Amino acid sequence: MVYFITGSNVFGQWLCDDAVLSKFRQFKAIKHDLGIGLLQAKLLQISWSYNIFEADDVFYVTGTWHGKEDQLVRIPLPEECSGANVQLSVIGNDYKILLIGKNVNKLWVLDLKTNNIKKIPFYVEEPHDHNTGKKQKKDNSVIKAEISNDSCTFLTSNGNVYCGLLPSYVDTSHCKGKVIDVKCGYEHFIILTDYGTVYTWGNGRRLQLGHGDITSTELPTEIDALAGIKIIKISAGGWHSLALSEFGDLYAWGWNDTGQLGIKNVSTESYSIPTLIDLFDEQETVVEKNTKDIACGSRHSAILLEDNTVWTTGCNKYGQLGLSEEKYPTLNHFRKVFNCNNDCSLMCGPWNTVIICSSQTAT
Repeated sequence: MVYFITGSNVFGQWLCDDAVLSKFRQFKAIKHDLGIGLLQAKLLQISWSYNIFEADDVFYVTGTWHGKEDQLVRIPLPEECSGANVQLSVIGNDYKILLIGKNVNKLWVLDLKTNNIKKIPFYVEEPHDHNTGKKQKKDNSVIKAEISNDSCTFLTSNGNVYCGLLPSYVDTSHCKGKVIDVKCGYEHFIILTDYGTVYTWGNGRRLQLGHGDITSTELPTEIDALAGIKIIKISAGGWHSLALSEFGDLYAWGWNDTGQLGIKNVSTESYSIPTLIDLFDEQETVVEKNTKDIACGSRHSAILLEDNTVWTTGCNKYGQLGLSEEKYPTLNHFRKVFNCNNDCSLMCGPWNTVIICSSQTAT
């Protein structure tokens, strides 16, 4: 895979000299002075001060490590994993890195200040059949984990959801279908089921739950405005969210202080329920192309259209929109910023946008 990156490089996490990358450039994953190359590495996590990569079953941090910037460091693993058949997944925030033994349902926390590794109890409930409500005697391993600075979530192979560093079971028995995806913002959570229904819970003070008010909820609650619409992808920003329908329609809701919802308007009014987004080209003509991928940063959004063009909106303080941060400090509507001649997908960090391409051909 080839990565094209834009946004913050304040901590040297992209292994180059510029503190701000205000235009997409190919990631040159080599640290010559260390003799380490990450050209074949997979990007797993983008945080504020570092990134996590995996190469040949070895995990690396680029950026800040133990207070030093411009680092490329191998992540230490628990002794339990040495020589053991443990399938690891690694995610992290500005304070800690989580090491998840996916096939053994074990969790370790690496403290970034002390470099100490602590094992955390992680009891996985026996899975429930979503049709009968009865427990099943089947494998229930962790298949996905998400983390922000204040929240983390886990999804198991049988659709069970857990939240917190001391993971607690989230009751989704009332949800329509099996949970197939989970996202977390700074204070809210989103889940998607195989029925195409979307549920949110958490703090709603910035309208991020999509229920039409600022009420907070403790249990996943269906977004009524999306009822009857089959959603196939979800994404959570800091306090805003995106959803993509099976027909390529894009919906956005939540906080819009920097235009991160991409709703073309003279104001940056926030929206309490999912709103259908229209795209416009430079001639103010409606763009009649479907969306096929979505991603949210802390206060910006990126989408990929069916013609493999990338559009961004919102905060551009660190060039995360792929545009000059001086000329465009914010955008209140989606604008085309990149074109790829091959299939690609999107990934956002808090202040970065990354395009994952199958080849180097892009403009």
